[in-house]
Amino acid sequence: MSKPIIGIVGRSDISREEYNTICCFESVRRSIIKKGGIPILILPNQDLEYEISRPKDIDRLTLEEKNDLRKVIDICDGIVMPGTYKLFEYDRFIYEYALNKDIPILGLCGGMQLMGLVDNDDVDSKDILIKNNTDILHFQKGIKYVHKINIIENTLLSKILNKKELNINSRHNFHLDKVKKLKVCAYSEDGIIEAVELSDKKFVLGVQWHPESMLDFDENANKIFETFISSCKV
Repeated sequence: MSKPIIGIVGRSDISREEYNTICCFESVRRSIIKKGGIPILILPNQDLEYEISRPKDIDRLTLEEKNDLRKVIDICDGIVMPGTYKLFEYDRFIYEYALNKDIPILGLCGGMQLMGLVDNDDVDSKDILIKNNTDILHFQKGIKYVHKINIIENTLLSKILNKKELNINSRHNFHLDKVKKLKVCAYSEDGIIEAVELSDKKFVLGVQWHPESMLDFDENANKIFETFISSCKV
């Protein structure tokens, strides 16, 4: 069986030398390799610099740009949507196209939040992404385990991990407040949505934490990536 090709959605950032860049996190790239996938970077194909362009320009994909993106996504056996502080129209397009083609999808932190925005028919609503204001500090960078989550039975996540509780890392300032078609499969101890899924697809799972940063020490993070990569094999 050949290795599956996993598309990583590129993220807009600024380099140390202050050049605008589109990149991927090493932890995501290496997680895919460790579990038997071939990572490729999916880049936005508009002739714009995303860090300095106006949002209304970035959010206007032409038919030709959409068709070109489809060609790239069609190469992929799976899609990883990594964490991000900025979500654009091409994020939404990649997710919706992959959903329609039943390509396995794994959303991480901001990637999961994009899933929720699309699910609620919105990509910029303050009523859907809420700033964290609970007893748990959810943004704690570099901490091995920040808090526990409670996993709902008879969900994809519960089948992957065979657990009711899980210790996770956490580094997000906003959280998803509600869903429509997506199924919530885990909550944090303070009631925040921590994982969502679609049960009628091959594999669609979004998690609010960062399992890609936990593969060296956490068996559950490994199980999530192993199951995702297995679902992508053709």
